[in-house]
Amino acid sequence: MTMFRQKKKKPTPKTTPSDSDSGSATTTHAFQAETKRLLDIVTNSLYTDKEVFVRELVSNASDALEKCRHFYLANGEDPGLLTVDIKTNEADGTFTIVDTGLGMTKSDLQNNLGVIARSGSKEFVETLSGGGGDSSGSVAESTKNIIGKFGVGFYSAFMVAEKVDVYSSIGDGVGHKWSSTGDGKYTISQCAIGDGENESPTRGTKITLQIKESDKQLAVSSWAVESVLKKYSAFVSFPVMLNDKKTNAIEALWRRKENEVTDEDATAFYRFIGTNASVTDNFAFRLHFSADAPLTVRALLFAPTDNPERGFGGSQSGNNNESGVSLYSRRVLIQQNARNVLPSFLRFVRGVIDCEDVPLNISRETLQDSALVKKLGEIISKRVIKWLTEKAKKEPEKYNAWYAKLGVFLKEGVCGDESYLYKDLLVPLLRFESTNVVSNKDDKVSKDKDNAGNNTKDETKKQTASVTSLDEYVARMPAHQSEIYYLVATGGRKQAERSPYLEAMHARGFEVLFLYAHVDEFVMQHVRSHRGKQLCSAEAAEFDELGDDSKEEEKDASSIGAKDGTALSAPVMQTLCDWFATEALAGKVTGVSTSSKLTATPALLTGHEPEAMRRYRAMLTMMADENTSAKLNELQNASALELNPKHAIVKGIEALRKSGDAKKMRVAKLVAEQVFDNARVAAGALDDPREMVGRIHDILEIALQNETPGTKRVTT
Repeated sequence: MTMFRQKKKKPTPKTTPSDSDSGSATTTHAFQAETKRLLDIVTNSLYTDKEVFVRELVSNASDALEKCRHFYLANGEDPGLLTVDIKTNEADGTFTIVDTGLGMTKSDLQNNLGVIARSGSKEFVETLSGGGGDSSGSVAESTKNIIGKFGVGFYSAFMVAEKVDVYSSIGDGVGHKWSSTGDGKYTISQCAIGDGENESPTRGTKITLQIKESDKQLAVSSWAVESVLKKYSAFVSFPVMLNDKKTNAIEALWRRKENEVTDEDATAFYRFIGTNASVTDNFAFRLHFSADAPLTVRALLFAPTDNPERGFGGSQSGNNNESGVSLYSRRVLIQQNARNVLPSFLRFVRGVIDCEDVPLNISRETLQDSALVKKLGEIISKRVIKWLTEKAKKEPEKYNAWYAKLGVFLKEGVCGDESYLYKDLLVPLLRFESTNVVSNKDDKVSKDKDNAGNNTKDETKKQTASVTSLDEYVARMPAHQSEIYYLVATGGRKQAERSPYLEAMHARGFEVLFLYAHVDEFVMQHVRSHRGKQLCSAEAAEFDELGDDSKEEEKDASSIGAKDGTALSAPVMQTLCDWFATEALAGKVTGVSTSSKLTATPALLTGHEPEAMRRYRAMLTMMADENTSAKLNELQNASALELNPKHAIVKGIEALRKSGDAKKMRVAKLVAEQVFDNARVAAGALDDPREMVGRIHDILEIALQNETPGTKRVTT
């Protein structure tokens, strides 16, 4: 019985005189105290989940087959059938794994299994890499396919087994059995060759685990083992059979070129690796990516058709550091939903990243060297963004449809913690509707009206509005336009098109982007400028007086709200503005002035909070104490009013105000207050519209009195 040894500390084994490969006697060796302790650590403390013993044994078997393949091909011979065969027996509680690799001699068993942390696979790679004489593709492929390098994976078997028996032969007709209970000793003895329970395969290795009672559900249940195999070892290079059924039927497509992968194969692969994927899930785009410097990376990534965080299932764990990408090393799963590899805004990406250089801890469950992992993430992230940029140019309609569902992730990238790395790359991918872009939905409604009485089945279909990028917007800008304008309208396009803030833009021929999502304004605040043009809210835009040509257009537009195109004089407007500020709206505005922006609306609000800030203030107000709430409410009143001197309502207020009649002056004040609240509504700055209901009733009653003079007022 031989003792286990550590790689760097090789004590002289206490052996019997018959200890030789030629002898058939059983030899006994003792563990040293520190080696036994190391085995205990490997068995009980190294791995997080017991199920990984399957991964480790399959990886070892795969390495054995790869060594065999290389040995035979290097000598111009056929290695024969190379497979990994697993049998589970619930009746006798055993788990058996057999490979048809090169096998081991007695000394190999002692050196490889009796020395903890000695990796035969690593030595094989080092031998090939240091050979110098053979630079063939076979050598390169063999070194890439070798998985093991730590020399501890085999001992994971003791997590679930009360006894481990290893039967092995190199094909010379002699077999040996290595056996241990993990209690400080192991035995090596000669055994017969054959297919029997205690016999070695003709060439290769058989490992039989006597499973502990507490772990039988995990290790001898066929469905449980199959689940682990599909999770960790689905893409091993060689066939993996479980109870005569192949478990790795899906090929590792990331190792093939894009033109070698059909859409059908890619779809099957996507559904196999997808988290919570169903048989109907599909992807919009796929990316095949490979690089050999600065890291050796192979990846197959997908952009899903639908937002994976919408509806049932949601995000994988609610942890934004996790992703939909699985990290592999040499075809073996390291992390599903790999953490901290991709930035959180790319968590929608699905697929596989296989990195041969990924730094692993000894259990191969977690990553080390955070700087190298960060570098890997940056390489993949920038390639994904470049890929989406290419799709946006080559397939704009398909990209726009995809963006409508998943664009929120790209917006998060612009605003997120790592925006300094990716913002400039992401901004060209943003899409918005605008005044110069016609909605497909609006076109459809028009066509439906023209085709009334026809089949209306298509009327229920959702339509994606046409959108524009910031690059396209800048390309269309007239020479005299210096800023990119946008308007927040969370109520949608109809609300945006009715906004008084568009009047000045229409008059000057400026395009305005429409922002429908609450997050969009935060996005614009982070973008700030694009191609040398500052971004500016239409609500905060300032303009000089219009030229003569524009004034003619403004005059036509102003006829909507005024019976004639004449405007109140500057002195009259100054007096009216002072009256608004000091009497009609005392304490409600910071100032009232004459507007050069309006054509069809009597007034608009200026200097008010942006929509995003209003929502933020409302949230803070609910959580704040009384004093803080009062200060927050002051922000609500920090706005000014601009009046349209050509509008009939403004002219009417002035006429009533200077009439000298007390009743008419009261009506002027009521209408002035309503004009102010209407402007607040148009700006989205009126938190509670119920406060103006009573005033509206008064105005309606006065209007009805004028139509029916005999009617008496109910209220005063």
